[in-house]
Amino acid sequence: MNARSFWLLSALTAAVACSDDPSGPDTGGNPNTDGRLQVVSAVSAVSAVDVVVDGQTRLSSVPYGVPSSPIALSLGQHAVKVVPAGTAPSAGGTVVTLRAGDTTRVVVTGTPTTMTPVALGDTGAAPVPGKGKLRVTHLAANAPAIDVYRTQPDFPSFVKFMDPFPFNATTPFIMSDPGNWVIRVTARGTNQVLAESGPIRVDALWIRTVLLLDAPNGGVRITALGDQ
Repeated sequence: MNARSFWLLSALTAAVACSDDPSGPDTGGNPNTDGRLQVVSAVSAVSAVDVVVDGQTRLSSVPYGVPSSPIALSLGQHAVKVVPAGTAPSAGGTVVTLRAGDTTRVVVTGTPTTMTPVALGDTGAAPVPGKGKLRVTHLAANAPAIDVYRTQPDFPSFVKFMDPFPFNATTPFIMSDPGNWVIRVTARGTNQVLAESGPIRVDALWIRTVLLLDAPNGGVRITALGDQ
């Protein structure tokens, strides 16, 4: 995987494979001929989207804030476009590169009239044996200033990820023993909880990304990628 992390999603116009996949390489087919693509729509004003790959609709009615089912595609470059559900497919889109054994995850940002698929980057470093790792990306454009905390299997008290934590920022990957994490989002400088996740499982050698999205009701939605 490419050694790549990001702070501003707008800087990520090229595709980067991301192994937020706790289940490991795809064993359902030949890993030398298939890659996987998964899409998450972060545009809260659009209830569902279709995913167009190389001019053909490959996924239909993917709901807002819910990771799509991964789809198998040939290795190499593909043009990915996301449109409101029911829109006729057309050519063009953001170019992503699929690699053997990886799931390329794409988050859709922007507005209902300008939806932009952006591939999530990775550090390129696998966890050490017996450890897993997790990071958080802030994509809740309508949220107030926030603080983001975590508990992790080897540290059960809430601790802040980083300060400040602006929109479009991504934390470094944090490594921990296998087990459950919890993510809590508060209004900056206060104890007002805006959102809190349930247990997020990260076992040994798992790599997970957690997205903070705008909730349709105006709050913050926590979406974990890499679920089995």
